[in-house]
Amino acid sequence: MSFQRFVLDENGFNFNLFHLLWLQDPIFRNNIKIDIPDTIEIIQGQPYFWYYSHDSQIMRKSKSKLNWEDILNEFVTDREDQHLICAIWINKTKNLTTFEYLSQHLLHQLLTSKIPDNTKGYLQRFVYPKGSCNEVIKCTWTNNLCFFECFSNKFQINFSKADIYQRAVTFEMLNGPIEQRTLKGTSLTQRLELLCGLIVSHVANVTQNQKQICQMEVLFKIAKKNKVFLLFSSKVLTSNSELKQLNQPEFEISSKIQKQLINYPKAIILSDNSKCIGCDKDKNQIEFSKVRLKDIVENWENNVLTRKSQNQKITRDNILKLNHNLHVGQVKIDQQQLIPRIIKIMYPKMTMEEYKEFKRNLVFLNQMISLCNECFTSVFNKQENQQKKHSNFRQNIKRIHMKTEIDDGLDLIYNIQPIQTTSNKIDLFFNISENKTILNYTSRRINGELLQIPQIKQLSKTVGKDWNQNNSIFKTNQSSKQEQQNSNFKDFE
Repeated sequence: MSFQRFVLDENGFNFNLFHLLWLQDPIFRNNIKIDIPDTIEIIQGQPYFWYYSHDSQIMRKSKSKLNWEDILNEFVTDREDQHLICAIWINKTKNLTTFEYLSQHLLHQLLTSKIPDNTKGYLQRFVYPKGSCNEVIKCTWTNNLCFFECFSNKFQINFSKADIYQRAVTFEMLNGPIEQRTLKGTSLTQRLELLCGLIVSHVANVTQNQKQICQMEVLFKIAKKNKVFLLFSSKVLTSNSELKQLNQPEFEISSKIQKQLINYPKAIILSDNSKCIGCDKDKNQIEFSKVRLKDIVENWENNVLTRKSQNQKITRDNILKLNHNLHVGQVKIDQQQLIPRIIKIMYPKMTMEEYKEFKRNLVFLNQMISLCNECFTSVFNKQENQQKKHSNFRQNIKRIHMKTEIDDGLDLIYNIQPIQTTSNKIDLFFNISENKTILNYTSRRINGELLQIPQIKQLSKTVGKDWNQNNSIFKTNQSSKQEQQNSNFKDFE
C-alpha cells in the first residue's frame, strides 16, 4: 500500500497525521492510545472525514453521520449558553494557518447558512482547559531532544468582558495576551515525551517505514481530570523527505474576530530607549522596573490626595471667585483629577465611572507596567516617608506633658491640636477654654473667692531645646519664680 498521498512534510495544521494514527498497527495488531478532539475535514463545502476519540482510541465517523445536523448536535452541548466557545474553524493557505474561534451561536450561523462550494478547511471541537485560563503545550521532538513550551492566556476563559479572541487565543498571534514559559517537572514531561515516541513509532509501523518522522512539533492540551489531548501537529519532517528543513509555521486570527478587549484599552508597552510614563524622560530598558497598577492606585489615594487636601486652603472669597453660581462652602471638582496621572497617560479616554469599575477588577489592578528606577522608588518611598512623618508627629505629641496646680491641686491638661499653616509648619494650639479646671478657677475668681497664686511646675518633657530657650514663661528656676509671682500680683490687682 502506498502512502504517498498522505503528505506529512508540511507546516501548519496537519490533518493527515490523524488518519495515520487512526490506522491499526499491522505489527502489534493494536491502535495507539491517545485522545484527540473531534476534527472534521471540509472539502468543497461538505464534511469529508470526521475523526474523534473514545476511551483513548481514535475512531472515524461513518458517512451517514457526515451531515451538518449531526455535527451541530455533537458540538453544541449547552443550548442555554449561546456564547460558550465550542469550536475552532481552521483555514490553511500555504504556510499560513488562520484560526477562528466560534461560540455556539456563531457555529449555528455557520452551519445553517449556505456554505460555498469552494470552502475548504477544518472544524475542530474546542477543548476546555483544566485551569481557569486557556493553555497549550508545544512539544518539539527530535531523535536526540524533546523540548516543551507552555503558552498560557492571561485572561480567564470565562472572563465576560473579554472577546473570544482575548480569552481563547494561545499561540496564534504575536504580541497577543500570551504568557510563554518552559514546562518544568518530570511527571508530565515524561508522559508527553512517551506520547511523542508512540506517535513516531506508530506512523513508522503503519506506513511500513515509508514515513519515518525525524522532527515534529505537536500541541497538547491538559483538560479536566488530567486528560491529555493531541490538538494537532504544526510541523513534521520525515527522514526520506527532499526538504532538509521546514520554515517556521505562521499562525494568525481571522479578521472577523474582534481583537480588542471590550471597554478595556490596551496598556502602553515601553520599548528600548523609550520615555518613562512617570517622568517623561528618555531611559534605557535596563533602567526600567516592573510595578503593578494596584501599587500606583494605592500610593495615589493614600498619599497624593491626602497631601493635596491638606495644602489647599479654601476660603469664602476664593469659592465665590471660582463660580458665582456656587453656594458658599461648595467647590466644583473635576473628577478626572481624581484619577492617577500615570493611569490617565496610559488610558486617556478613561472616565471616572470606568476607573471606579476597574479598581474592583483584579485583572486591571494586576497589570504590570514599566517605570524608570526614579519613578519606581518614588512610588514606594513616598508612602513610606508619609507614614514615618505621621509616626514622628505622634511621638512629639506624646513628649508634651504640661502640668500645673491651681489652689485645689488639680492637674491642668491642655488639649493640643495640630494646625496646618501656609508655611507648612505644625503649630500647637492650646485649647484652654475647654478645660474643666480652668472653668472652675475662673468662676471662683469672678465670685471673689480667695485666690491662691498658681505654682507652675517644671515641664517634665518638652518638644525641643529651642522651645525652652526662646520661651521663658516655661522656665522654673528659683531666680525667676519671684519675678513671675510679682508680675502675676500686678495683673490681678
